[in-house]
Amino acid sequence: MDVMKFVYFLSQHNFKKDDINDIVNEYKKKNQKEIEELLHDFSDDPLFSMKNTLHFTYPLQETFRRLDVLYEITGKEVWNKIFGYSYELLYTTITVILCRIILLYNMYRQIDDPIEKKEFEKNNPLIKECYFTKAEIHQYFNGFDKEIDQILDDISIDYTKIKNIGDIYKIIKNNDNCYLLFIWDFLYYLYAIYSQKIRKYIGDDRFANKRGKAFENVCFRNIDEKFPQSKKYQSLQYDYNGGNHEIDILMELEKTILVFECKSGAFDVYDFDNEDELYSNFRKVYGNGYKTINELDGYLKNGNSIFRNKNGEKINLDLKTKKVVYVNLSLYNIEFLQTNIQKIKSERIKKVEVYPICWNFIDFLTLTQGACVDYKLFEDYFIKRFDIINNNKNLTLDYDEVDAFGFLTDPTQTKIVDTYLLKANEYAPNIDMNFLISNGIYREKFNHGLNKNYLYGFINDIHKKNND
Repeated sequence: MDVMKFVYFLSQHNFKKDDINDIVNEYKKKNQKEIEELLHDFSDDPLFSMKNTLHFTYPLQETFRRLDVLYEITGKEVWNKIFGYSYELLYTTITVILCRIILLYNMYRQIDDPIEKKEFEKNNPLIKECYFTKAEIHQYFNGFDKEIDQILDDISIDYTKIKNIGDIYKIIKNNDNCYLLFIWDFLYYLYAIYSQKIRKYIGDDRFANKRGKAFENVCFRNIDEKFPQSKKYQSLQYDYNGGNHEIDILMELEKTILVFECKSGAFDVYDFDNEDELYSNFRKVYGNGYKTINELDGYLKNGNSIFRNKNGEKINLDLKTKKVVYVNLSLYNIEFLQTNIQKIKSERIKKVEVYPICWNFIDFLTLTQGACVDYKLFEDYFIKRFDIINNNKNLTLDYDEVDAFGFLTDPTQTKIVDTYLLKANEYAPNIDMNFLISNGIYREKFNHGLNKNYLYGFINDIHKKNND
């Protein structure tokens, strides 16, 4: 974050008039003042350390795919009409830029042999620079110059026109050179860039009305693709307490029934100045989801198991031999909140009987991708994670749910999980505990594997098409 602030600070100066040393010293003084103010506020905000030290990184392709929800809202025809280019071309252009910056430039820098390096430069004349140019991207897309120009206009900003820190998440243009400084943040905030234009075109009310179902549809298709052998349902209905209720997504596995509640409301943990404001907005966005989950839990505990599908046909679930696990899916990242919802004070968020596992959409795509490798591990995680949340409400298992998944399914950690974490409530029922996992080790493995498959897979596909 400090680097981001510094880049924004530099954009406010004219280097022709100002001396760079004076600018740096001025920034240091300004930054020191901000740090002192933050430390002064520390005692008033118990979430200070988490909000100001944690910054998760996520897999690249999975982060970009938040835009799938926007494409689901518009459809192909309306998307093309709004933006003047296809969603597929946007995806391909972004991927080319990422390959250029992450793979080709870094590959060039790692070449030690001068002859090999010279040959690499000959085949890729611009590769020795950390920036790219519009002309360079044009050469990858013959006949699409107009569309590429439009894409770059949508996702970039001129250096002299940066107005706030959020602007530096875009590609920054300086004359003909384009710089992408913060790759993951850029991909995450693409959703904000494109949703703003869609809202303007179709209207805020229509956008809000379509977003929820679009998010649910995208999640269901992903589950349908990743779990082809499992029974799964969308929009099951049931009657309870004099009202009609609906389940977003339900899937049956060997030992569990997974219930997914999908929430697409806008939420950013870093937008709020204090705890009261944070939890008030969290309750507005996710409160109904917790209510829905607990209503269903009450329905099932009363011995009910009959539901209706979209066609009105009865569906009878096997609840005698399977454990029901609830998952709350959020389109927006809720960062450190997602692993300790059960510990929030009752005056901030009303206590409920059962707490769901909380996933953001990017983690949902990440973990369901990993599930394809071993479905048994995936189901074991759900059982253990759900039990830890609901039987050990004073325990926070890390701040990152992907690390929690990795730790709970790691065979070398079975003894710690079974002996201590799953039984924490027995030997320390009233002690507030935080169990931190080794420095994001599992998150790093997931990110590395998925990013490698994404970028190298893209390049291999191009080579294959060129050779066919």
